[in-house]
Amino acid sequence: MHVQRRTDEIIREALHVIKVQVSGMWRYRWLSIGIAWFACLIGWASVYRMPDVFAANARVYVDTENAIEDFLGGIAAPTDVMNEVNLVVREIVSRPNLAEVARNTDLALRASNNSEFQDLLTSLGRRIRVDGNRDGVYTISFQDADRETALAVVDNVLTTFVERSLGADRTDSEQAQRFLQDQIGDYEERLTLAENRLADFKRDNVAFMPDQQGDYFSRMQAAEIQLQLIDGKLKLAEERRAELMRQIEGEAPVFGIMSPNRTSPSIGGSGTSAKIRELELQVEELRLQYTDRHPRIGQLLDTIEILKKREAEEVAQLRQEVNDQPLAQNPLDLNPVYQNMRIQLTNVEVEIASLRAERDQQQAEVTELRTMVDTIPQVEAELSRLNRDYDVIRAKHQQLLQQLETASIGEDVSQSIDEIQFRIIDPPFSEFRPVGPNRPILLTGVLVIAVAMAIAAAFLLNQLNPTFVGHRSVSEVLGIPVLASVSLLQTDREMRAEQRGKFMLQAAIVGLLLCFSAAVYLADFGSLVFRNLLASLT
Repeated sequence: MHVQRRTDEIIREALHVIKVQVSGMWRYRWLSIGIAWFACLIGWASVYRMPDVFAANARVYVDTENAIEDFLGGIAAPTDVMNEVNLVVREIVSRPNLAEVARNTDLALRASNNSEFQDLLTSLGRRIRVDGNRDGVYTISFQDADRETALAVVDNVLTTFVERSLGADRTDSEQAQRFLQDQIGDYEERLTLAENRLADFKRDNVAFMPDQQGDYFSRMQAAEIQLQLIDGKLKLAEERRAELMRQIEGEAPVFGIMSPNRTSPSIGGSGTSAKIRELELQVEELRLQYTDRHPRIGQLLDTIEILKKREAEEVAQLRQEVNDQPLAQNPLDLNPVYQNMRIQLTNVEVEIASLRAERDQQQAEVTELRTMVDTIPQVEAELSRLNRDYDVIRAKHQQLLQQLETASIGEDVSQSIDEIQFRIIDPPFSEFRPVGPNRPILLTGVLVIAVAMAIAAAFLLNQLNPTFVGHRSVSEVLGIPVLASVSLLQTDREMRAEQRGKFMLQAAIVGLLLCFSAAVYLADFGSLVFRNLLASLT
């Protein structure tokens, strides 16, 4: 109950304050009405003097789907057509293009100097709208006080949009081809220089070039393994020779097997000749891949020379033995087993000599590789770097050639078909009725502002010239009780005057509302001629 009572007191107090303020402001009712009328007339006249705004629009559909692109996938260069269209949209509102539009539509005549022309371009850029959606439908809109000008601007922008979109792809393709051709020429020069550097380096370091065995460390390892294999073969050959000599020394003679006539032993060991032929075949195979300056070929040729000298010595020795052989043969010479072992011993000795020569050559190669431990890795590293640079430049050159061919095919395709097709849905159109300004809303706003100004003026004057309203106000302000109050007694004449004043006040308010209704009606349905006439009079 206490809270309810407190709330009622607050409401009564607020109503009392409002009553006091309204009573004080009532004294300035005629001034407030005058301010409202004056503000409404000025504001409404300003609204009617605002120029009409006409809107022009056009809609165009951009078709970027072509069946031929499905068959040229991976052959012709793919193009992002919608991206190019969006670039053209942004280019339309650039200042150079806006200047061209202004000149083509006579908008430039509205500017008398360069500063005004720049302001005109800024305003033109804000008012031109090119909006698109995912379906490829673009809407071009523009608003201006002159309907014909709005139509001309939209038509000019639409033409520019279509023409530049059609030419953008071909222009970009031509520029791309020119760029690729310049890059290919540059890379051809770089490729030639890389080839010359690589050839000069190989010619200057032919003795240090890696062969089929690989790089330096692979060659070194292979040479050491080969040396170990030769040492193993040589050891086995020496063991066989020792065994043959032991068997020859323990062989018993055989009588009556051979004729006592003088025989001629075979001249020349067949093993040496076979070994020489084998090495010569290896040299012929290596010469198909390398020159005679290759280390392996040199080793084989030295071995062949040694074997040929040994073969010549053996032939000479055997011929001497034949010439010096007496008629009376040693019984062991008539033993075929003994003769076979002698032949085997000769072959083993030839093999040992060949292996020793081959080992010397292999040892020399290993020693030479060890002395080149600092030179060959550097040469191989430099060779790898040159090869890497050459491969990179060559790969880039091939890639550029492929891209140029792809771009050329794409240009041929774009010249034979239109990648972009424009279908104008709505040509440039503008209604004869203006779209702005929204005069009913503006007129209502003027009325609201005028009433607010009238109330604010009355409230301010009441605060500057306060009065007592009732005995309660006297008690609250002066702080003394009021014992009695006397009512105002009016004569008939004064009462009639008061009634007349109320009627005039009501008439002024009703007249203001009627004027507002008429202004809204004319703004919505009135003729343009009437508004122009009113604007010229005011």
